[in-house]
Amino acid sequence: MKQKLFYLLILLSSICLAIPKASATSPAIGVTLARIGPYYMLPNLEVKIKNIGDEPLTNIYATENPNAPSEGTYTFFNNIPILQPGEVYTVAISKDNPSCFDSSQIMVHATTIGNIEITDLSADPFAYSSDGLLGSYYNDGWTYYQAEEPLYSNQEGNYLDLNNNGLVDVGDIVNYIYTFNTMYFNFFGCQLIDNNAIVENPIFDIVDNYSTTGIHYLTQEDVDLGYVYNTSYLIAPNTCSQIFYLNDASYCSGCPNPMGANIITKLTSLLPNKISGSVKFNNNNNCATALSFSGRRVHTTDGTHDYTSFTNANGNYEILIPNGGNYTTSALNGLGSGFSSTPTSVATVSSGENVNYSNTDFCIASVNNQTDLLVHLFNVNQAIPGFAATYRLYYENKGTTALNGTLTLHYNSSILASLNANPAFISDINDDLTWNFTNLLPFERRYVDIQAMVLPPPAVSSGMINTLTLIGTPTDINPANNTYVLNQTVFSSFDPNDKTVLEGESITANQAANYLHYVTRFQNTGTANARTVVVKETLDPDLDWNTFEPIDASHASNVQIRNGNELTYTFSNIDLPYESVNEPASHGWLVYRIKPKSNFVIGDVATSSSDIYFDFNPAVITNSVNTSISPLSTVTAIKDYFSVVPNPAQQFIVISNKENLTTEYQILSTNGQTLISGTTQTSEKVDLSEFSKGFYLISLKTQQGTVTQKLIKN
Repeated sequence: MKQKLFYLLILLSSICLAIPKASATSPAIGVTLARIGPYYMLPNLEVKIKNIGDEPLTNIYATENPNAPSEGTYTFFNNIPILQPGEVYTVAISKDNPSCFDSSQIMVHATTIGNIEITDLSADPFAYSSDGLLGSYYNDGWTYYQAEEPLYSNQEGNYLDLNNNGLVDVGDIVNYIYTFNTMYFNFFGCQLIDNNAIVENPIFDIVDNYSTTGIHYLTQEDVDLGYVYNTSYLIAPNTCSQIFYLNDASYCSGCPNPMGANIITKLTSLLPNKISGSVKFNNNNNCATALSFSGRRVHTTDGTHDYTSFTNANGNYEILIPNGGNYTTSALNGLGSGFSSTPTSVATVSSGENVNYSNTDFCIASVNNQTDLLVHLFNVNQAIPGFAATYRLYYENKGTTALNGTLTLHYNSSILASLNANPAFISDINDDLTWNFTNLLPFERRYVDIQAMVLPPPAVSSGMINTLTLIGTPTDINPANNTYVLNQTVFSSFDPNDKTVLEGESITANQAANYLHYVTRFQNTGTANARTVVVKETLDPDLDWNTFEPIDASHASNVQIRNGNELTYTFSNIDLPYESVNEPASHGWLVYRIKPKSNFVIGDVATSSSDIYFDFNPAVITNSVNTSISPLSTVTAIKDYFSVVPNPAQQFIVISNKENLTTEYQILSTNGQTLISGTTQTSEKVDLSEFSKGFYLISLKTQQGTVTQKLIKN
């Protein structure tokens, strides 16, 4: 009996445990607040109110949590007249001025049968609250929302062989197309940023879908890497996301990304090949011990495309060539018939990739011994009253025997003062600086750097001509290149990125057979050091590219000519300081010379300008310089009507008119600038005491014609 009673008690206990506990016997209300709608739109909110007590509730309404941040005002629902136990009421509400990041919480109010107000703070049913529980009617928690607009943006990069030479090299570009589309915000005022391209129309001026283009000019670093890396994004100030990084339309799977870029453009699947070697000058009948031939032009061609480079100080060179084709390479170009080469040329069959056809060497020899000294002078910066002016003179042995000699530079002490030089001059007498030199080897080039102070006003003023005359000895088979006259105009200010032709805007017909010397200057006026500077230009068709010679540059550079007249100077790893941190070191320059073509005649104009690229910035375009043959000519029929004496002159000249013709006279600088003008009918004494020593032109014009001749001031 006792055993049966024990089992009955166990059964009753199990039944009691299975019966659920009764709910609370007091009135209660709960509320949840959930965000609804697409993630890319500002939020609407869904409210669910539940009577979680055991008696009906009336006068139900909601208010904003008094501790909530001020992120807009709620549009609330009307009062709910009654809510029965267990009943749920669902309604949508919104904010009038929501922010992109919204944090919301509301309080629900209700009145019990005993006329007591009860409340509850909302919870997000899809988020965990601070007590670690998933949001429900029984806990409190904020409802958060981050708006994110769907913007579809692509950047497509396409490599272009801009110089059409079959090589991936400096001179080529990558073109970019940027496309944007969305339905949920307007583009007006947005800005496209690409740290490695020049973007056309980067500020958006429309509200709808948008596209624009950009361009990147290849640097040597790009060529070496084989890739171009861009970090590009859209700044959208009127949207919630603010910044959108672009997608790569042609994603480069597996490509290296040392820059952490979001856009990677692969340039080529094949690296170019290379022809390299050395050039020597044989002055001892032994090519193995011959002299290194620096600055020598080396040229290769496949019959369609031409590629040219120049040897460095050690006589070495390299030329990039395409991955296919038959090439003929020579180092004799421009030397003339007095020289021979062993071998005369070298044939190369290009195939594969990244192949170096090295040891393509040449040994140049002279057919006969000859002495030829060349001297030249150019200004590194402009002459400005009260500031320092810098010059570089160079002299070169263009012959085949070692030279000893003297250099003399005549200057005007009424314009320049406090001259110093490196190497130092041995004397300064009567405005003549003198240097001696010894053992100048064949094709060796040496330099002298000179600095002087331009006297301040009123001694020197803008527009004056500063004439410097350089003379070298010994006299040789080509005396014309033993003297050089530089006529420099004094300026009050100047553009730091400019181009000058030293021979000026006007040359004579005789001068057209000689070289024109071009100086390009540049300065980093930015806010960071420039890693790479590239200077590009297309040589004028009136200039003979076969006579091009790089003379000098401020920094080490690589010089390439492609397709006849596409010239590129590349200053890799120049690390050029910017102006505000180191003004003197922020400058650079280059000098080259080239002859007009043999058919350059009166009416032809040789024009030159340069595009200067500092890293990835847009090109700085220099001024254009023009050179033409002066239309002034000597009319033999009236040449004997006049006399100009003395010539050379020191203090004055007398212009005599034998036929009593009304005559207009002009004394011109060699670059065509009028210095003195007047009219005479019999004779005229002209004071030259203020003129600097050097060469000038005197033009005498009558109704019968014009006479122009050279005038020398000693």
